[in-house]
Amino acid sequence: MVHPLLARVDTLVDEARRRTPARLVAVLSRPHVTGVVLAAWMFGQSLQPMLLLRSWLFQGVLAGVAITLGYWVGTGLRNLVAWVASRTDRGWRPSAQVLDRWRAAGWVAAVLYALSSIATAVGDHEWTWQRLGHEPTSFWYVYIGTLVVAALVAGLLFSVGWGLRWVWLRLAGAGARLLPAWIAAGLALVLLTWAVVASLSNVVMDRTLDGFNSTFAAGDRDLDGAPEQPTSSVRSGGPGSEVDWAKTGREGRRFLTRGPSVEEIADFATDEVSEPVRVFVGRAQADTVDERVALAVDELERFGGFEREVLLVVVPTGTGWINEQIVQPLEYFHGGDVATVAVQYSHLPSPLAFLSEADAAGDTGTALVAAVEEKLATLDDPPTLYVAGESLGSFGGARAFSSLDDSAARTAGALWIGPPETMHLRREAERVRQPGSTQVRPVVGDGGEFVFINRASDFDDLDPARAPHSVFLQQADDPIVWWDWETAYSRPDWLREPLDPAVNPEVGWSPVTTFLQLAVDMGVSNDFDAEHGHLYGTLPLTSWYAIDRPGGWDAVKVEELRNRLETVRR
Repeated sequence: MVHPLLARVDTLVDEARRRTPARLVAVLSRPHVTGVVLAAWMFGQSLQPMLLLRSWLFQGVLAGVAITLGYWVGTGLRNLVAWVASRTDRGWRPSAQVLDRWRAAGWVAAVLYALSSIATAVGDHEWTWQRLGHEPTSFWYVYIGTLVVAALVAGLLFSVGWGLRWVWLRLAGAGARLLPAWIAAGLALVLLTWAVVASLSNVVMDRTLDGFNSTFAAGDRDLDGAPEQPTSSVRSGGPGSEVDWAKTGREGRRFLTRGPSVEEIADFATDEVSEPVRVFVGRAQADTVDERVALAVDELERFGGFEREVLLVVVPTGTGWINEQIVQPLEYFHGGDVATVAVQYSHLPSPLAFLSEADAAGDTGTALVAAVEEKLATLDDPPTLYVAGESLGSFGGARAFSSLDDSAARTAGALWIGPPETMHLRREAERVRQPGSTQVRPVVGDGGEFVFINRASDFDDLDPARAPHSVFLQQADDPIVWWDWETAYSRPDWLREPLDPAVNPEVGWSPVTTFLQLAVDMGVSNDFDAEHGHLYGTLPLTSWYAIDRPGGWDAVKVEELRNRLETVRR
């Protein structure tokens, strides 16, 4: 039964070869079919849905990268097998007929799988379109646009790969004059790999980041279009402040000129109202972390920040941006009797700062919390100490503490928003979580002290008689939370466990492509409505209400404040 079938396949292959133009046969025979099959598989996987919507442009780039990586890996495996076979006398050598069968079957399977993936992709994404309230992109953009971009990206990457292969062959050829050919080829590969990695790291990466840093640093010092310098005596940059207004940076100037007025706070207050203290020290203000932190503590003391009822330490994102939704709820809850302090550690946006200055975020958070604690230890009646951070800022703020218990022992409460996978307090919670609880919403201990929130309704599950110490806001569709290097080769728990209701039921895991999909999703994580992706809306308000339990406030009053905070720009 097998031989007649193979004979029929051989006949079809021969017939197809006769009917196909010789040039096309040559083109189809040149690529290694193992690489073609794996490229088609990775292309199909790249079309699968992930957490958020991808535009046709992003999808095209992702598909092009996936195709290239798939072909390179498949070809590498094929060459490895061929090399092992060549070194083994008893190795099996397929005949030309067998190779023709494999090549024909591989091309057919690759084309069919790619077409099938294209046909089902839009339907698989429809659930996410509807959940996020978006209209599907037009047919031409989805199909033609994506495929054109994918072809261009793959073509560019293949050209680079062919160029590197040409260099490798020349190096191996030169080495073969002095060494055995296989040793020369291996040494040439090591040398070329080292040269590429070193150049990317030391030349391309470093110089690119240095260029970005210089550009953003210059933008931070540019006062064109900047808000007017504060006239308040409790704001950095104002009268009596030692902070240079030009060196506070663009985001620092925004933070220092925003916030509720005394009149706005009075709308919700029942007692005397104060103007909140806001301290911000820019990255350009001093050369070292210790100098910037010392100035921030001096500013707090100068403005009477240590005499306030609440002291909030915020570690900003890479650019120095501070979410007003983190700061304003406490300012309203306590009638303005709040001091907030922050120190900028980078001029770069968080993704670039993550690559080049993640340690600066941790060093700044650690130094600032320690300096504030040192001052509080000298006071008879110190303010209530809270700590908060968002995105890379949560990583930096968490570095001030060795563990969850350490943070609870040293502060009255903490709010962490969209913590990345590098945030060690979140990792600790995942490791020690109760059996049966998920990575998306781990339960630590009895579930009352350290709370993980995925959506507004999760607050209904909290014990009304007990205030949590820490609230971690991490939405199930936030790719910045779930992106992790390990997803390139290992299925994460959140994809092994039952999927959160905010995640497309068609989402799965595959090597490399899931990692790439999450990376692309990070690029659009701020493009949707509040409480989707990396946008947490007014959930910080609910979090602080749960942690702080302010007197004179109830659910009705909190909702009134929510209506006001919803109008505050990011």
